[in-house]
Amino acid sequence: MKKTTLLLALLMVTFSCKNEKKAEEKVDQPEAPKEKQYELVKKFDARDMLIWTKTRIGCEQTTEVQFSELPYKLSRETQTESSFQSTNLIPVTYANNYKVSVIAKKGSSSFFGLRISGAYPDRVDAVFDLEKGEVKGVKKGQDFENEDASIEALGDGWYKCSVSANVSADNIRILFGPTAAEKEILGWEGKVEQESSVYFIPSSLTFEKEVN
Repeated sequence: MKKTTLLLALLMVTFSCKNEKKAEEKVDQPEAPKEKQYELVKKFDARDMLIWTKTRIGCEQTTEVQFSELPYKLSRETQTESSFQSTNLIPVTYANNYKVSVIAKKGSSSFFGLRISGAYPDRVDAVFDLEKGEVKGVKKGQDFENEDASIEALGDGWYKCSVSANVSADNIRILFGPTAAEKEILGWEGKVEQESSVYFIPSSLTFEKEVN
């Protein structure tokens, strides 16, 4: 009888210790970070490109349908000056978080620059490697904060490229275009001494605002 009682006592102590250990493990586990939520501010399409600013850059429609539409090829028209495509001004709420995304694929260049620009030098820039599927770098200028960038593989060499920041501006523009590996992140649109082109999907260009 004594042996049975002792055995039961040992089992109860062991079971209690295991429960305490499990409880400790649950307490020690950090909470997973909450995924940011965004609401759509602006979605673009090919018609918008008619009024966009093209600074020494060519924009030509291709013939093979991708993502239910025809992609466009962006090609630098100079090797001695800056080159990029820019949207018109977009009104924003000062000191809020915004994100811009676009689907792109390498052309003669594997590098793609994307910018949210306020009044110079306020901006956030990201450069993406469309060969390796990596973010080469992301940096902010002046008063923009919380800069971030991501890239998502979509298959067949296409990638969704995104950059976000807390913008110190009342109006912004979105700039994008091909660049080169040697360019600084904040100066990706500067001169590139070789032919440079990338492909992009016009309707994939979206501008979003973070919501709490």
